[in-house]
Amino acid sequence: MQTPMRPAFDATIKSLTEAEMAFWLKERGSFVVNHRGRYWLGGPPGFFQAVDWLARMDSEEATRPKAWCWGFRTPLCEKDAHLANATLPVHLMKDIEGYGMDSLSSRQRNKVRNCQKRVEFVQILQPDLLHEQGYEVVLSAQKRNGYGKVLTLRQYRKDIRHYFNPSRSLVLGGLIDGKLGGYIVSHAVGSTAYVDQIHLATESLHTNIGLGLFFEWMQVCQRSGIIREVVHSPHVPENAGLTRHKKELGFSVTHIPTRVWFMPMAEEFIRKRRPHAYYRLTGHD
Repeated sequence: MQTPMRPAFDATIKSLTEAEMAFWLKERGSFVVNHRGRYWLGGPPGFFQAVDWLARMDSEEATRPKAWCWGFRTPLCEKDAHLANATLPVHLMKDIEGYGMDSLSSRQRNKVRNCQKRVEFVQILQPDLLHEQGYEVVLSAQKRNGYGKVLTLRQYRKDIRHYFNPSRSLVLGGLIDGKLGGYIVSHAVGSTAYVDQIHLATESLHTNIGLGLFFEWMQVCQRSGIIREVVHSPHVPENAGLTRHKKELGFSVTHIPTRVWFMPMAEEFIRKRRPHAYYRLTGHD
């Protein structure tokens, strides 16, 4: 039986509402609360941020979502940006409509074109292919990179079912001679698309599959007519190589005006004990 998928040029990305995103997270076991009509995700225990990571709230909405929480963070809308006391540092791209081959350097264009000759890009519509070949790809990537939580095969298969039932994530895969060489998982809320995961098998890297997958994914976002900005993780200044790579892809390190609140003593504790985490929470050194 043929594995359910379709060519990447026919792929679509579904945009969720905040309420749909909140329901999805609750299904997956996350703690979610509704406060003044907006949805907040609790985690680590007692710290809250918007379920839509870049949701811009107004100053009346951006208040403590639970009386007993020790902190919260959320970006502010444009009219209330002057009330921000912090920033959210992220890798952000806003010129979605203008993204294409001309956005790449000549070296990258050559890599993408050569990759497209060697890799078949598809939208994976059901978990069959990942059940059969995805776990090997993830283990290969984790062994090469040396980081990431190693799941058992059973945990992995349980995790990926949330992508497809019902379809909330866009999963693009790259096939090399019919075998899965890598895949990218993403989702969208409103007009913002998020890169969630990228897994590349070591033996597929010579095809530049990572760049090829990202380029195909950006074309899907562009064709959607909905997506206005793309987020590719928080800024991690201690990893200069990663920052440089994302800059080459077209992302800028952007500091979004944000309201952050900490319980007394918590802020100073985090700043001193975990300065990198403090930067990602507040945009402050």
